[in-house]
Amino acid sequence: MKRLGFGAAIATCLVLLGGGLRISISREWERTLSQLGLVPLWSVALPRSDPREEVLHAQVLDSDLLVLQMRSGTVLAYDALAGTQRWLVQVGQPFRAYQQPAIASQLLVVIPVDLSLRVLERKSGVRLWQVELNALAHRSPACDDSHLVVLEGENRLRCWLLPHVERHLALLARGPVSGKPDAASRSPFDAGVSSYEIRRQAIREPQRAWDFQDNDGFDWPAICASDLYVVFTNRLGKLRVVASDRMQLVSEWQFPGTQVAPMTFRLVERIDEGISTWESWLWVPCSDRAVYAFRLHQGKLTPMWQRVLGDVARTAPVLLGDQLFVATAERGLFCLDRDTGQVRWQQMEAHYFLAASPRLVFAQDRLGRFLTLDRQQGHLLSRVSSNGKVRILANQFTDRVYLISEDVRLHAFRDRSPQCVEPQVYYLLRFSPPPAQLTKPMAKPEEAKPGDDAKPGEKP
Repeated sequence: MKRLGFGAAIATCLVLLGGGLRISISREWERTLSQLGLVPLWSVALPRSDPREEVLHAQVLDSDLLVLQMRSGTVLAYDALAGTQRWLVQVGQPFRAYQQPAIASQLLVVIPVDLSLRVLERKSGVRLWQVELNALAHRSPACDDSHLVVLEGENRLRCWLLPHVERHLALLARGPVSGKPDAASRSPFDAGVSSYEIRRQAIREPQRAWDFQDNDGFDWPAICASDLYVVFTNRLGKLRVVASDRMQLVSEWQFPGTQVAPMTFRLVERIDEGISTWESWLWVPCSDRAVYAFRLHQGKLTPMWQRVLGDVARTAPVLLGDQLFVATAERGLFCLDRDTGQVRWQQMEAHYFLAASPRLVFAQDRLGRFLTLDRQQGHLLSRVSSNGKVRILANQFTDRVYLISEDVRLHAFRDRSPQCVEPQVYYLLRFSPPPAQLTKPMAKPEEAKPGDDAKPGEKP
């Protein structure tokens, strides 16, 4: 009995010491990051029931969504703003499943696992569909709420039509959904629904839409643009746009070089005389050491500008407001004007973009040290060293900074500036422009009234 009691005491002490060590590590990182102008928001311990457990992929997939894929096959979704866990699912055999990074839409989270794509509902983590592949996914898939596109092998793109998630869940719970033709209807078009929409609502599983074979092969994932178009580039630098509703190639563009990093697609809002309009923009980094900008209208590509940086990009361009950040291999981080491509500033020491607040840019240098830059001028403000065991997640959606410390905890930080108490949201995961809306006009200043002592014809 004494031995048992002594062993229990030792175990208790080890647990307490381990907890104290984790707390000390977390506090040490809080002190370190305070030198970058960051203050802590929240911190959560990640589940770790096996000593082999570690984070395989960690991603910020939207302004309010953090997804962590563990080596054991567990996938955890956290609220990016509050730090609360939304759901936890198992996607494969522990420590055996081959996983690739997840990708999300407004309603879905898609995770490639071995020879399948697991399609989960974003809110609950409920598995909706499983799409089987003939070969391993060569790159991360692309999806919106209507399409799923995957690079199967190295030279074949496959696109599936997805049923609407809410209609699919209603179909499982109540049976037939609105818009689906039945025997009592005289015509399937009575409700004013198109045949394409009826076909989408009627299917219960993803339906193959089209395949695209290119013997030159593909190196980078496709992107979904505006809910109707899929954009991709082959290894020879030919950019193609396919309209999924018509299953037709609608536009092509040949680059002088090959694509060297993922493309970026964004919807840009413009307000003119109180009317809000949206434009579809595409940025492509190429091996000729340049970045190309296009506007996409009804599937047609309109070149807007080309900016030669003198170096190849190493990551996808990041758009924050009217600033486009491009990290290059040797010449550092560039800040370009979104509309013209003009270089606003260049910081040679920054090689990886991490996040940005209204006044600061957080980055890493080639040695993994964390940097703080002035967002308007690009000047280096501070630098702290890293021990190599801390992972900071790149965030292009908000001004929050997320990291995973060596004690397997997920932390959230913000700029200490009072204007950053509320999160700054730069981009919401959106693939189709909302309807044009009238914005609230600005109030006109009241005209000054003449003073009582002013004479007619005289200015007050």
